[in-house]
Amino acid sequence: MVLLIGPPDAKDRLKSLEKEKERLEKEYEELQKKYERGEISKEEYERRKHDIEREFVEVMDRITQYKAFTSGF
Repeated sequence: MVLLIGPPDAKDRLKSLEKEKERLEKEYEELQKKYERGEISKEEYERRKHDIEREFVEVMDRITQYKAFTSGF
């Protein structure tokens, strides 16, 4: 039997990452609204969208890792 042991604060870190995910989702929604209202250019929209998406993928990867730690595999 293999037991993976994660960081001692894995559950707290998971909660923090889930909050970060929610923040990024809200940031993306706000970005879309600003673009639709014409407050930012298409170039600015695409640049910021790319940055948010990249950060979102990183957060989701870490969430997956911490979920594995907290479930004990």
